[in-house]
Amino acid sequence: MKSHDDKVRQLRKRFDAKARYANFGPVLEGLTIRGFRGVKDLELEFESPITALSGLNGTGKSTIAQLACCAYRKSDTAADSRFYVKDFFPVSAIDPTPFELDGSVVYSYAIETPPAATTAVASAAVKQVTVRRAQKEWSGYKRQPGRSCYYVGFTQFIPKVERRDFSVYGGKALTVGASVELSEEATAAIGRILGLKYETLDFTAVVHSKRTTDLAMARRDGKRYSENHMGFGEGRIVYMVSLMERALNNSLFVLEEPETSLHGDAQRRLAQYLVDVCDRKGHQIILTTHSAAIMGEFGRESVVYLRRAPAGGLTATSGLSTYQIDSYLQTRPADRATICVEDEFAATYAREVFRKHNPDLLAGANMVAMGSGQALPKGVAEFRKAGLRVVGISDGDMKHHDGPDGVTSFPGFEPPEKQIFWHDSVFDHFTENYGTDIRPILASTTDHHSYVAAISRDLSLDEGHVATLACQAYVASEDLAAEMEKLVSYVSKQVADRR
Repeated sequence: MKSHDDKVRQLRKRFDAKARYANFGPVLEGLTIRGFRGVKDLELEFESPITALSGLNGTGKSTIAQLACCAYRKSDTAADSRFYVKDFFPVSAIDPTPFELDGSVVYSYAIETPPAATTAVASAAVKQVTVRRAQKEWSGYKRQPGRSCYYVGFTQFIPKVERRDFSVYGGKALTVGASVELSEEATAAIGRILGLKYETLDFTAVVHSKRTTDLAMARRDGKRYSENHMGFGEGRIVYMVSLMERALNNSLFVLEEPETSLHGDAQRRLAQYLVDVCDRKGHQIILTTHSAAIMGEFGRESVVYLRRAPAGGLTATSGLSTYQIDSYLQTRPADRATICVEDEFAATYAREVFRKHNPDLLAGANMVAMGSGQALPKGVAEFRKAGLRVVGISDGDMKHHDGPDGVTSFPGFEPPEKQIFWHDSVFDHFTENYGTDIRPILASTTDHHSYVAAISRDLSLDEGHVATLACQAYVASEDLAAEMEKLVSYVSKQVADRR
């Protein structure tokens, strides 16, 4: 039996461009969205059949997911209805402009093309369809490929008690009809996700005053009960999994925060199930989530982080580690990376290196000053024993090999104060911006640890500001880019997620 990690890797291979259509059908490969709610202009590529959209509230996750639902016309063989833009973006007196007048969505699909003359294997190509507002209607729908689509929002399962459903309040007068059992695969999957051992799961018809509905029913520990006595998390999983198992292969599922009402282990097992069902049935799954437990079970290509730029607009970044995304989503992440350095100046130096060459790494890291180069390797080793994600960077004069022990050094062979403050780019910066040649100040200061204090006194600047200015000027030097990127690459690998 394949491990979960093996399934993640297999899913990645099956989504290779040449095999994509054969494995997943006319899968959605990308979206270009212009003028919908807060999403003014965004291009997004789907690099995996599973895509988890994450980000702070209000970054457009639901807007993207809902527009993805509108990418297909009804399948010729499916009884399910299709979705239109107006279903998710209704115009009303209280919301007169949920989209711009020139709003549009460009959908990119994988399509099958005839085999080339020299090969017997069909290749995959991309077809694009633009849906835009034409007069009072949306145009472009007719050119979309057919596919079964399912939108699983928060109302897919609402406890009947909360809805005052007739199955609860008319319960004594109900007539019970036929039952349809869930498949063994669906029942087993629901049990694994929830950590419960079901004997059977089924949907049973009930009738009251000419009204009919189907209720989810479960039997475990010798007792049978309906969804009226299920918790929200249990009921939602029963509906979600049964829908995915009975759907046609190569269907599209859009899930809104499927982790709702599930504890951490159940969230992880749900993510593992999504990988499994995607692999078995060729489904494409797009979900919105804030759950690190769920994202941690996917490959990096499956996770997209959305964030708003300071000047407006929206960016989509894929390939981030779970701990990096988690650092954006909460102010005190439980699993941030730890970067150990010798002292506060080295910490400032490291921050500016990452700010320029990998700001996402900086956002997901704690910086810890160890006090000396001798203490640094030992501290890193102890942190690693405690299970922390940690790497150490010593000063250049305390050279350490870029080894598996997680300790490396800044470029060069001198303390960072000497390398930075005596660099031409730093001289030029202070001369151009403060009219001061700092070389005489440095020459008259015997201890390099006092460079910052000496310049601070001479220019009447805060010491932290002086250190930051110097490090920024130094890191910006083009001749140092290759060495800086090598350092960042090593640190990234040492603190990366297991995927």
